[in-house]
Amino acid sequence: MQQLTPPAIANALVCEPDIIRWVGPMPATQQQAVGLCHNIARLLNARQGENDWGADRLQVRLVADDFELLFNVEWLCEAVWLEPVGASTAHISKADMLQNVQLILRQALEQADL
Repeated sequence: MQQLTPPAIANALVCEPDIIRWVGPMPATQQQAVGLCHNIARLLNARQGENDWGADRLQVRLVADDFELLFNVEWLCEAVWLEPVGASTAHISKADMLQNVQLILRQALEQADL
C-alpha cells in the first residue's frame, strides 16, 4: 500500500448516511490495516483504542472530543469502513458525529487546494 497523504485519505473516505466507507486500496496485510487506521486517526486528530482482532477482521475505536468511531477492516468481504459508536461520552448523536468527521475531511481537502 502506497504512502497516503492526508488529502488522499480524506478523498478516499466517502460519507454515507450511516457510515464512512473507505474507497481506497484494500490493506493486504494486518500491518497495512494498522497503518491505515493510524493514518486515519492522525487525520481526524483521534485517539486510538486497542486493536481487536478476529479471524478475518480488525476493529479499532477512534475517539475525539466530537465523535467516537469504530474503524473496521473485513478481509473476507474486502471492506473498510468507519461507523459511529452508539453513545459517545460527549452525548453526540451518530448523525452529528458523522457530520463532524465530514467537516474534518472537507477541511483536509480544502487545505490541499491552497
